[in-house]
Amino acid sequence: MNNISFKHRISTYTGYIILGLAFGLWAMLVPFVKDSLSVNKAELGLLLLQIAFGSVISMFFTGWTAAKIGCRKTVILSASLLIICLLVLSISGNIFITAVFMFLFGAGIGMLDVTLNIQGAIVEDGMKKHLMAGFHSMYSFGVFFGILIVTYLLKHFTHITAVFIITGFIFILLVLSIPALLNYGGEVPQKLFIKPARILFILGIICFTAFTAEGVILDWSALFMREVRKIEPQYAGYSFSLFYITMGICRLFGDKIANRFSIKNILFASSMTAVTGILIMLYIPHSWASFIGFTLAGAGLANIVPVTISASGIYKGNMPLSIAVSAVSTIGYFGTLFGPAVMGFVSEMTNLTTAFTLIACLIFLITFLSKGFK
Repeated sequence: MNNISFKHRISTYTGYIILGLAFGLWAMLVPFVKDSLSVNKAELGLLLLQIAFGSVISMFFTGWTAAKIGCRKTVILSASLLIICLLVLSISGNIFITAVFMFLFGAGIGMLDVTLNIQGAIVEDGMKKHLMAGFHSMYSFGVFFGILIVTYLLKHFTHITAVFIITGFIFILLVLSIPALLNYGGEVPQKLFIKPARILFILGIICFTAFTAEGVILDWSALFMREVRKIEPQYAGYSFSLFYITMGICRLFGDKIANRFSIKNILFASSMTAVTGILIMLYIPHSWASFIGFTLAGAGLANIVPVTISASGIYKGNMPLSIAVSAVSTIGYFGTLFGPAVMGFVSEMTNLTTAFTLIACLIFLITFLSKGFK
């Protein structure tokens, strides 16, 4: 195994920024896709399922792929796929083409996310220090600045022009990071599919819950602010901008928190903070309260995923690191991508407030799952 150096740490930061920018850009595209296709919330939720299917399917193979051909080639492949899909989705007015490229977009997201988690775990192990929260903070900042820049661009250009500008920047970041990406991805497993241990499955469920909440806020908060709080469309994006900038800032301190407090205490405090934020956002009927609620939710959810991903490397047992990280990430990503899709059906049958309340109840379950850790 090659020696891990600071340049590998920087390339991992850059990779998470790319992932965040892609997610942030997609979040701003959702309302435009809905309008261009003239679909309702339930139909949009069905389309979002294509992203879920693509992501989960790709995640099953990513641990093996990264170990076989290395993180570098896997990141190049997945990031390039994201760029192509975002460009097509910004101009497509055909529901079939949109569905196909949503599936491919999901495949790229899933592959890139798992590969970065694998590289992050390898770098963390090689440098003998907690780094995962810092890596994930770059994802949050990427989402935040992606949303912020696109929001600004939409005041002066069409959404298609905004997409071309951001994807061009993503391409530049990818090219710059290539030399320092790891050309390996851990031990090649003997089997393609390995059943995760019970403790890894619990970590995956916690990841699932946190990813569900994050995905729902990413895809549906703008519509909540527009339809429930009656915010102007060009300002609706500031709600999850606050969510992600808070998440990014809290993740900057996440590694120090992980060194000082137990997994149990971090998960309990984080989940309670997130639940409180969502309830404030929902049940105090003022725009300022919603902004405060999104901010608290971001603070609460910030370090749940980094803690669980990092713990998967600790509790991997005899399982190869790439497969342990991939297993927890895959279980978690069922939440990221299926959550927003299910949200569409629930909100269509009831309303957005009820659907977000169910998310708060789901997060509350982490307080019970956290008891299984020290």
